[in-house]
Amino acid sequence: MIRRIFIERLTTLLTAIAVAPSSVLAYGKNQLRIRKDGRESFIPYIEKDKQIYISLVDFAQSGNYGFFTNEERRKTVLYVGRDKIKFTADNSFIVLNNQLVQILWEPFWKEGEIWLPVQVLADLFTEQTVHAMQFDMKTKTLNIGTKNVNISQIQISAKENGTLIHIFSSRAFTKKDIALKQVHDWLYVEIYGGKADASILNKKHLSGLVSEIQVVPFAQSVSLAFKLRKKISSRQLVFQPGSPDIYLTLRTEEPLTQQDSETKRLEEQKKDWRIHTIVLDPGHGGKDPGAIGYRKLREKDIVLPVALKLGKEINKRLPDVKVIYTRKTDVFIPLWKRTKIANENNGKLFISLHCNANRNKKVRGFETYFLSAEKDAKARNVVLKENESVSFESSTDQKRYQGVNFVLATLAQNAFIKYSQYFATVVQKSLTNKLRSVDMKSRGVKQGPFWVMVGATMPNILVEMGFVSNKYEAKQLKRKSTQTKLASAICDGIVKYKTDIESAM
Repeated sequence: MIRRIFIERLTTLLTAIAVAPSSVLAYGKNQLRIRKDGRESFIPYIEKDKQIYISLVDFAQSGNYGFFTNEERRKTVLYVGRDKIKFTADNSFIVLNNQLVQILWEPFWKEGEIWLPVQVLADLFTEQTVHAMQFDMKTKTLNIGTKNVNISQIQISAKENGTLIHIFSSRAFTKKDIALKQVHDWLYVEIYGGKADASILNKKHLSGLVSEIQVVPFAQSVSLAFKLRKKISSRQLVFQPGSPDIYLTLRTEEPLTQQDSETKRLEEQKKDWRIHTIVLDPGHGGKDPGAIGYRKLREKDIVLPVALKLGKEINKRLPDVKVIYTRKTDVFIPLWKRTKIANENNGKLFISLHCNANRNKKVRGFETYFLSAEKDAKARNVVLKENESVSFESSTDQKRYQGVNFVLATLAQNAFIKYSQYFATVVQKSLTNKLRSVDMKSRGVKQGPFWVMVGATMPNILVEMGFVSNKYEAKQLKRKSTQTKLASAICDGIVKYKTDIESAM
């Protein structure tokens, strides 16, 4: 009797499973729900470092997106609509529609596939494309939609006989919907019924006749403004049969001999981001001793030898990279002049070296900062201490800082803050690995408004290598062996950062 009841219940259960929707079967432990176009699908995920990672292959297959994986180079190209994104394992730089973009978390390689945090993927598409993705961490659900736009991309191509502006559209416009007008060196394309996301389409330093694009959305239209490098002799709107895209040809009296815009733009980006010059800034010096710690140990006497060792290490490991020092001897250099040296030498990385101090002699550890106007309570004392160097400058030099708003001062570096943050993370990780053998501990990556970093038109960090006020760390910092470890660790971070950027190009 018992056996018969068991068999009947088992049969009922198996029947229910057989007719159950596949989504119900798939949804279980470590399954991510994807909602798109009113449909649901499920893919596996991995939880790592408090992030939810998914396979790009699984993501592509669930959404019927195109993809291609090069297992030898550990790269995956994802095609979502008209967007093309190239990911590289263990590299936080990706190429999106031929533009270099940094993401906060590196993808990793597992069993022939690239895995990426869902939140990073959602932010990337939402901020950089016409797609809208929202990830709910609690329910492990990714909602995929599209923004209310019909103009998605603008591409500029330089041809032998002129410049071609390709406006990607999902709606078929006619010539009656489009008005062209030129005011000085700006060409305006007004599209009635056009909708666009300005944050995606605004661009600078393009090729051909166009050097900049500015997009202004209105309630009933969108205005696309193109800044021209020279006067044009003619312009023409072109529509291709069977395509909703808009083409605009520009010609000058002189034929253009520039190569195709896509290739040229990538080459220009490579030149802009290639790390060919590194500026090392040993803090303080001369009449400015910096922090004074255990047994009168002066900060300036530690940072200079580390900087010189670091420069030699860079020359050894990166022989094609030029190293510039803000000082190579015990002299005082005003804070404003340090970034001026970096800018005048076309530096691509700026590294300011310092040591910490605290009234509490037990406090110890190393930390790496990137420039920000944000107020970090934990960083307050460090910021105040390092900015005190201004007091050693002449009264004329001190006037340079009067009335300067840090929020406004750091706006000019917005293009570099993400890169600086990543650079700081890489260097801090290298220091953590290298200094473990001498029992020096990481205090993490932080941000703060340091005068010495304001004005540096490049990714820049400030490294606090330890506390001279702590007895143990003061002894360690004085040792040449520890100074060599510090230099080697920072160089590891530089090499990692340089490799990541340049391999993503």
